[in-house]
Parts: sequence; C-alpha cells; structure tokens
Amino acid sequence: MAFLNNYRNIHLKRFRQSCWPVLIVMSLILLWGGFLQWSVSPDLKMPTGHLIRVGSCLFFLFFSFLLSSVKWRRSAYLIYFVCLSLLIVVLFYGRETNNSRRWIDLFSGFKIQPSELMKMALILCLARWFADRPKPKLYRDIFFPAFFCVLPSFLVLVAPDLGTSLTYFPVFFAMIFLAEFPSRKIGLIFLVPVLLSPIGWVFIQDYQKDRVETWWHQNDLSPEEISSEGYHLWHSKMAIGTGGWDGHGWSEGPENRLQRLPERHNDFVFPVIAEELGFKGAAVFLFIYTLFGLLFLFYAYRYRCRFTRLVLIGIGVHFLSHMVLNVGVTLGIWPTTGLSLPMVSYGGSSLMVSGVAVGVALSVTANRSLMLTDS
Repeated sequence: MAFLNNYRNIHLKRFRQSCWPVLIVMSLILLWGGFLQWSVSPDLKMPTGHLIRVGSCLFFLFFSFLLSSVKWRRSAYLIYFVCLSLLIVVLFYGRETNNSRRWIDLFSGFKIQPSELMKMALILCLARWFADRPKPKLYRDIFFPAFFCVLPSFLVLVAPDLGTSLTYFPVFFAMIFLAEFPSRKIGLIFLVPVLLSPIGWVFIQDYQKDRVETWWHQNDLSPEEISSEGYHLWHSKMAIGTGGWDGHGWSEGPENRLQRLPERHNDFVFPVIAEELGFKGAAVFLFIYTLFGLLFLFYAYRYRCRFTRLVLIGIGVHFLSHMVLNVGVTLGIWPTTGLSLPMVSYGGSSLMVSGVAVGVALSVTANRSLMLTDS
C-alpha cells in the first residue's frame, strides 16, 4: 500500500508540474465533439462507437503520460520505423474502401489507420533528430529530416490519401524553423512543391483532378457538377451559409437532418456546427480549438530542453494545421479532400493519436527544472 501511495504521489506531482491546462480545453473540445456526433446520428442517439473511441483516447492519454520523457526520446526512432512498416503493410493487406487502402483490420471489428499513427511518430522522430544535433545551417543538414517526412507522405499518397499526406509537412517546417534553420532557405524550400506541382498533376487520380477543377470554379457549377464531383462542397457551403448568425439550433439543421451533407460525422463536421449554431457558435468553436493549439506553442517557449520544445511545437502545429485544412476545405478555401478534425470527427485512430499527443505533451513537460523560469 505504501508503494502504491508513493507511486501515486509521484505522478500527481508530475501532473501538477506539466502543461495540465491543455486538458481543460481538450475536455471542452471532446464534449463539443460528443454533442456533434449525437446531433448527426440519424436516430438522435449518442453513438456507442464514439463513446468507446473517446474512452480509448483518454486511456492512451493516461498511458502516454505515465511514460517518462526519457523513454519517449529513446524510443522515438523505433516508433517511427514501426509506423513506417505499418504504412507498407497497409498497402498490401489493408482494407480497401472507396478505392483506397487506409486501414488494417485487427479483431472484433477494430481497425487502425497507420497514416494517423505516423503523425505522432514523425513528431517524435524529428524532435529527437534535431535535439541531438546542433543548429542546421546547410540544406544537407536537413536531408534526413526531409526524407523522414517525404517517405511516409509518399506511401500515404500511394494509398491514395492526398489529404493526410499533406499534413506531415506543416510539422516538418515548424520543426526546422524552431531548430533555427535559416528562414531564407526555408522560403526557398516552399518553392519546391510549386515547381513540382505540374509533375504531381500527372500522377494524382482522376477523381482528385475533378475535385481540383470543381474547386477552381466552385461559384459557377452546373447542375450536373453539383450532383456529382461538386456535391460535397456545394452542400457544405449551403450548410454554413444557411446557418446565419444564430443557427437553426442543435440537431435542427436542414442539411444535417435531411442527410444531404455527406461525411457530416467525419470530414464535414464543421458545417454542422455553422448550420446549427450559426456564425457565433462557429466562431466560439474556432477560438477554443485555436486556443488549444496555441497552448502547446506557449509552453514550448517556457522550456530550455530542445526535445521538449520541439515535441510541443510539433503537437501544437499538428492540431492547428488540421483545423486550418479541415475547415478550409468545408469553406471552399482548399480543394475537397478527406481529412478529419481531431477530437471532433468520428475517426477512432485520430482520437487515439490525439490522446497520445496530449499524453506525451504532459509527459515531456512534467519536469519543472527544465523550464526557463518557474513563473
């Protein structure tokens, strides 16, 4: 009993020293996501599957927090290569859904999405790499980090999953920026995808080309386009626009209740917020989600440990970039692509990774002696 009490006291002390305020904001987002999943269910009942996924999110958060920062740092490369192996496995043995292989079936209906697991693995891998080395000055100094990012992105693109393949790059650029790679050279790197875009156009799928062309002239769609490749974007903007200032009320949105908005439980969950809670509700939600991501960045600059700072920056950018990409797609700012909104969308792997991310953040900040100041 004395051992258990001592063990508990140690972790309570670690928790109090960590960036625990992020849990308050995370709880608000999870609660909001639960009500949204309840609203989009056809029979207006809380989906049991979503509750299980939230439970797994909290379990992995707690488990990740119990592991020390030293263990996360030592195992960073191993975690990366395990997730990379799963990305290769899913290409050959993954479940094919909508002409894409993204999931590996486990047991009793459970499945994992390796591309989601890779997001946290990449953050740990890049944080370990830059923490172990001096400031990068030359392009050759970031060759391997760039390779660590491009390789999984390519494997995910082959699946094909264009949206997820793009989410790795914001973390990479944030990492090299924090590692103090020259800003001018970072700007030049941004030119690479622009110059390679004509080549990329040749290799993307036909349906992806249709989505880009539809997005390009989204304000001048024909009835045939609205009923085919422009269907998602059209009804997404309809839901957001008809929400007005105050919205139609919880579960009262016509696009939602009439089931005209596709993927409203997953990739297009934000239009449901705008339709039912209006501009005011959507603005509050975006403020809370932005605050959640910015908290990680705030804590990052309070620690002198490079690994801790890099991990926190990576996690913060992970959540913020997903919000920008997901919401941007629903507003027509970006071409339509499948990308969930972590902790709000239905995806189980995404929720699990979110729990791990927050748990790792709590773990690496649970040492006040590593802070620049105790204030």
